[in-house]
Amino acid sequence: MANVLELQNVRKAFGAEVVLNNLSLQVPEHTATVLIGASGSGKSTLLRCINLLETIDDGQILLDGQEITDPAIKVDDVRRKLGMVFQSFNLFPHKTVLENITLAPVKVQKK
Repeated sequence: MANVLELQNVRKAFGAEVVLNNLSLQVPEHTATVLIGASGSGKSTLLRCINLLETIDDGQILLDGQEITDPAIKVDDVRRKLGMVFQSFNLFPHKTVLENITLAPVKVQKK
C-alpha cells in the first residue's frame, strides 16, 4: 500500500522553542490517522505544517509522492487534496457534523 502522506525529518521551531524535532511519519492510503497528545505537544503545529499554514525549518513533506514543501508548489492545489478537522474550530452550530466537514470541499471544488 502506497503512502498518501509522508513526513521526513521535519523540524519546526518558534524562536528557541523546538516544537517538531526530526519527525518522520508515513500515512498509508485508505487509512484514518489520529493525533493524540498532551496540550502543547505539537499536534496543531504538525497539522498546520502539513496544510502549509506554517513553514517547516527542515525536512520534507510529501503528498502522493510530490514534495509539497517546495516554494514553487501551488498551495491551493495541495489544500484541495487535504482534509483536516481541528477540535473546537468554530463549527457552525446550525449544521450537522457531516455538513460542517463537507462545507469547505463543496465550496472550493464546487461539487
